[in-house]
This record gives sequence, C-alpha cells and structure tokens, in this order.
Amino acid sequence: MKKLFGVVTPLSTPMDQKEHVDYDSLENLCKYLIDHGINGLYPNGTTGEVVYLTIDERKKILEHTIKAASGRATVFSMVGAATTSDTIELARHAEQAGADGIGVVTPYYLHLCDDELFNHYLRVAQSVSADFPVYLYAIPQLAANDISIELAERIAAACPNVVGIKYSYPDMPRMLRFLDIRDHTFSVLTGPDDLFFSMLAAGGDGTISGNSNVIPEYYSALYHAFLGGDYGRAAKLQDKILQLNSALSAANGLACYKACLVYRGVIQCAKLRSPLSALPQDETEKLLGKMEALHFTDPAL
Repeated sequence: MKKLFGVVTPLSTPMDQKEHVDYDSLENLCKYLIDHGINGLYPNGTTGEVVYLTIDERKKILEHTIKAASGRATVFSMVGAATTSDTIELARHAEQAGADGIGVVTPYYLHLCDDELFNHYLRVAQSVSADFPVYLYAIPQLAANDISIELAERIAAACPNVVGIKYSYPDMPRMLRFLDIRDHTFSVLTGPDDLFFSMLAAGGDGTISGNSNVIPEYYSALYHAFLGGDYGRAAKLQDKILQLNSALSAANGLACYKACLVYRGVIQCAKLRSPLSALPQDETEKLLGKMEALHFTDPAL
C-alpha cells in the first residue's frame, strides 16, 4: 500500500470574491506545488478550511486535485468529518475517484471516549478496500479529540489498511512512540513544522505542512538535503523555515497563506469563507515585507 512521504501539502482552498471555490486557482496551486518539489497533495484538510466546506465541494475539490496532479504527486484526501456516515461517504468517494489514500481526522467538537473513536475508525477503514491506505489524523487543539498511543495500536491491530498517522500536536515523545507501532513499520508524519528535520532524523516519513503552500522550495530543499546526507544544510534550512513560519503562522495563518499565494501569482483572490476573514491591506503589506526581507522564494543558503 502507498504511504505518504517527504513534503505533503494540505492544500489551501482558493475562493473567489463570492466565497465560491475557485477550481481554476486550485488546479494552478496543485501544479505550482508539484513544480516546486512537493511530494504529495492533501486536499480538504484543516488548512483547506474543511469545516466550512460542503460534502459536494469536498468531492469536487478532490476530483480537481487528482486531475491536476496527473500522477506526478501522491494524492491523499482528508475525509474526516463530524459524523461517521459523512466520513464513510467521503472515504468511498475518494477511492472511487482515484485518490491514492485518505486521511481521517478525529470527529470534532464533542469529546469521545477511546471506544467511540476506535469504532469510528474501524467502520471507516472497513468501508473501503482492504488495500486502500488510511492515515489517522489528530489535531487535538482544534478537534477536541486526541489519539493516544494505546488507541493507535488498537486501531492498527484491527485495521491492516491503516498505515500511519499525521500528528499535529507538538509532542515529539508521542510521535516517537507512534514509530514503534506494527514493528516499526507505522508511517508517521508531523504537522508542526519545527519538528520536520527531527522527525526525519528519528525515522519518520516527513511532514504535512500548511506553510509549504507558500514556501514549497524550502521544504523540498530540506527534504532533498536530508536524503542526500547533507544534514548541516538540512538543519540550516529548518532554521530558515522557522523564521519564515514565524511570519506566516500568525493568528490568521490561513489568511497569510492566501495573501502570499496571491502575491506569488498562484491564486486569484485572498478571500476566505466566512466567518474567516482575509488580511486587511495594511497587514498584508507588513506580512509581505517580512517575507521579502527573508527572501522567501529563494532557498539558497
């Protein structure tokens, strides 16, 4: 079964002025990321404003992503939803549409016990083919529910097609323990950008990073430096990524991504879906000034 690796971008979802999904800009974003060395595309994630998208929009976004990728990058759709039935509907659609696999965030808002989470993941994993890859996805600071080591082990034992996890809380010790699951064959990718280099060094598979929408060159350069054994350069790139991300990861980080993508000529509009709001013009200018000062399109070190 396929697994995610290297730099995977949870796609920003371009909108037009009326807050409709801009599918032309979405396809352009996919091609831009692939051309800049991204290994995988991950539509309909947190970065893509997923909780404000309809089921039909999520299906169409995935279909356009697969078309734009044209086999040049791995495509895993984030199909997690608040209910098991919606998650299963999206999971089955992803397989039928030709995605390489899926990611499944914990159901959100209400707190669930481990038995409830286990049964949810079991039903989702069993709703698709036995060889269709599934990633667990936990972002407890936003989704209200977490995935413990014991729960991940239990799911992995019951569901052979659950191949790994994206963990988006900065808990390196927990991620190291995820690596031990299934005799050290469980795939682990970090959400926190500051752990990308550390995760690779520990034997993890890479990162799923929202910031890579804007600075894919840096993430790709770090990954290739690591693969080539140039750990000094990889460490320097990690430091530079942290500097760039300190500007990008503001309180309204999703708006920062879109402002920069408009500036780079990748998407047409910086609009987000309400209740999210775009950056005011003065904040956009400050952000772009900081990013230009850091030479954010040139990863040469």
